[in-house]
Formats: sequence, structure tokens, C-alpha cells
Amino acid sequence: MAGLEKGNHTLITEFLLVGFETLPELQITLFVVFFIIYLATVAGNLLLVLTVWMDHHLHTPMYFFLSNLSFLETGYVSTIIPRLLASLATALLKLPCTNTSLIETTALISAFTISMVPFVLTITSYVYVILTILRIPSTMGRKKAFSTCSAHLIVVSMFYGALIIMYVAPSGNQSLDFNKVFSLLYTVVTPMFNPIVYSLRNQEVKDALRRAIGKMWPSTKM
Repeated sequence: MAGLEKGNHTLITEFLLVGFETLPELQITLFVVFFIIYLATVAGNLLLVLTVWMDHHLHTPMYFFLSNLSFLETGYVSTIIPRLLASLATALLKLPCTNTSLIETTALISAFTISMVPFVLTITSYVYVILTILRIPSTMGRKKAFSTCSAHLIVVSMFYGALIIMYVAPSGNQSLDFNKVFSLLYTVVTPMFNPIVYSLRNQEVKDALRRAIGKMWPSTKM
């Protein structure tokens, strides 16, 4: 009777991380793709850090911030992608026989606060940027500014959009494969685009990169 009163409970002492094991035919392809993305991300971000460090013309607060962002992105992807390459694991299965409603509610509130507040502030700042761009008298100046701003908005929207869909949107109908795709967007893809969008498209950075290459290899012309 004592055993019956306690009910039927299963003690969970471990969990499994499941990634792309359901796609064995794509294991090699995924490994190669993620490895190339990792190399491109690290190379792009470190190139920006070295360019800012070597060229005194870029020793300004804006480029100091961008170089720190690139340094952090390098550490970020170096934490995630090598582990991904080792196990190809990106999703966490729900533990069976466990009531997760309290955990899910807490996670939802935390995710909403952490993701939505910065997203709203970021979008608000871009609204002010766009309003400022519209006051630029030169058509060419407006076109150039909109080109830069739109590229930034694409990366920001991709990053926050994936976060919101993953952690804020209701997860009842989302499959594991769906979550895997969106988790890759903000953990793997976005860090690769950041140095390109925020810095390497910038003419000052391009000029500094040419000067740096010219110093290292005087015979090289870009």
C-alpha cells in the first residue's frame, strides 16, 4: 500500500542532447558546412580586430566598439561551433515524466525580458536613424546611408527574430527540426555576417585593410 500511495514516478538522472542524428546521410555535409562557416567567422572577425589595432585612423570609439564586438563573436562561436562539430547537437529533448510548466513559464518570462526589451530599443534607435537619413539633402548620401542601415536591419532582424521564435513564441507546435534551424541562425549564421555588414563594407575599414596589407606585403596591390 505504501508503494501505491507514493504513485508511479520515474527518476530522471540524465538527459540526452539530440542534434542531427536523425539525418545520418547529411552528417559529413553538415560537418563541412559548419566547419567552413566557423573558419569564415573567425577569420572575418579577427581580421577586423587586427585591422583596427594596426591602423591608428581607426582608433575611435566606434571602431573600438566594433573590434570588441568581433572579439566577443570569435569567443562566442569558438565555444559553440567546435562543440557542434563534435556532436552535431543543437536541441534539448523534454524530459519525460516531468512537469515542465513552471520551468517553461519562467523561461518564457526571462526570454521575453532578455530578448524583447533590447529588440524594441534597437528598433527604436533605427527609427531615429531612418528619420535622420530622410533629412539628408543629397540623394546619393541618402542612398548610401539606407544601404548601410538596411544591411544592419537585416542582421538585427534575423538575430532577434530567431531568438523570439525560439524562446518567446508558443512552442507547443514547434518540431525539433524547426528549433534546430532557428537556433543555427543566431548561434552560427549571424556571427559570420556581423564583420561583413558592420565593418568590412565600410570604406574606412577597406582603406585601412589595404594599408595593412601594403605594409605586410609591399608588392601586393588591392
